[in-house]
Amino acid sequence: MNRQFQVLKSELLHFSRSPLKIVALFLYVFAAIYGLQNGYGLLVKHNKEINAIKSSVGESISEMMNQYASIEKGEIEKPRRDPTTPYWAIWNTPSYAFKYPSPMMVFSLGQSEQYGYYKRVTNWSSVYDSDLAEEIANPERLAIGTLDFSFVFIYLTPILIIIFLFNIAGLEKDLGFDRLIYLQNISKLKWLILRFLFYFFIILITLSIITFVYAFSMGTFKNHINDLFNFVILIFSYTLMWFSICYLINYFGSGSTDQAIKMISIWLVICIIIPGLFHQIISIKFPAGYMTDFIDASREQSDDIFDLPRDSLQIKLLQAFPKLEKTLYASDTIVNISIINRSLSGLINNLNKSVVGKIEMNNGQKNKLVKKFNLINPVVFFQNQINALTGTDYYAYLSYRNSIQAIIDKKIDLIITETWNKVEVDKEIYSNYVNSFN
Repeated sequence: MNRQFQVLKSELLHFSRSPLKIVALFLYVFAAIYGLQNGYGLLVKHNKEINAIKSSVGESISEMMNQYASIEKGEIEKPRRDPTTPYWAIWNTPSYAFKYPSPMMVFSLGQSEQYGYYKRVTNWSSVYDSDLAEEIANPERLAIGTLDFSFVFIYLTPILIIIFLFNIAGLEKDLGFDRLIYLQNISKLKWLILRFLFYFFIILITLSIITFVYAFSMGTFKNHINDLFNFVILIFSYTLMWFSICYLINYFGSGSTDQAIKMISIWLVICIIIPGLFHQIISIKFPAGYMTDFIDASREQSDDIFDLPRDSLQIKLLQAFPKLEKTLYASDTIVNISIINRSLSGLINNLNKSVVGKIEMNNGQKNKLVKKFNLINPVVFFQNQINALTGTDYYAYLSYRNSIQAIIDKKIDLIITETWNKVEVDKEIYSNYVNSFN
């Protein structure tokens, strides 16, 4: 035990006399805190914007209620967009979908900067509207000035480890007295492990302090304790993986230069080459032409629907929504162009859902292929796991898109049903619409 203590004490002395390692640790901590502050700023922005929208929704509803009261009293005439018709009443019913940010988002921005986190949903909306942009990779965000904690952890932690460890056992070999060390009643295996443990705990303690300080300030301990626990396990596992790799390099290394070159080469392979290679392979197998497909469907195929005669559209609507056969309008013998026009969003929505289904199926197949190679592509695996814990991954936004689609479906169903039943909307019915979308 005394010998082990001496090794640790000697390593502490070596570390304190190494300006390169101290500066590297300082810069690493600075980058981590800077990334966390970016995450915190985005979290605050999202919550603030969502609260502002909710406040404006209340004001909009109050204005509509006053308008209905004025119309009923005969104080004003009905506007061109008559709110007493179901179409315009439901159009003026505020319906927002929110992607509520998790407090864990401070640790990884994921897709949160590229996708919208709120959306005013109408019967003409879709889950791939222009306010839901394509994902941009984290390195590209770095190029435009955004750095998050997950990037620092995934890509810069190995570099810090390399700076700490590249000359351990290598310096002794460079100076030719490495064999003298093993005469001091300690094996090479234990000697290296003790020295590695010193730096392992420096990094682990540093990351833990930073993580728990921000987790406490975000209230993560209250509602996301399991996610936080799993996040700490990921930090431990990823750090241990790199220390294990470096240990093997140093154990069989022939000097500081040899070890440094091997470590940097391994970093390039694991962090750059392998992810880049798999990205190219997956891009070839699953070309990213999703928005092109969607635009083709929404423009060309929807134009075909609009060009159909009104009697053909009525038949299509009855086929798409069989329950309309029992409505008041279905029993009429004359085609009402206004009712048909106000129901067309239902056909367009069905068309959009068909295209979106193909896109999401393609995404699902791509994600399954990525998961098959997690063992040889650890960087992407850890990044995806972190994004999942912080609610900023693909599946979090898939759930958000599904919630948008659910509101679209509900809105269209209500519009068509109420329109075909020739409902005249008053203040009480509008209030029911509002309650149905809360």
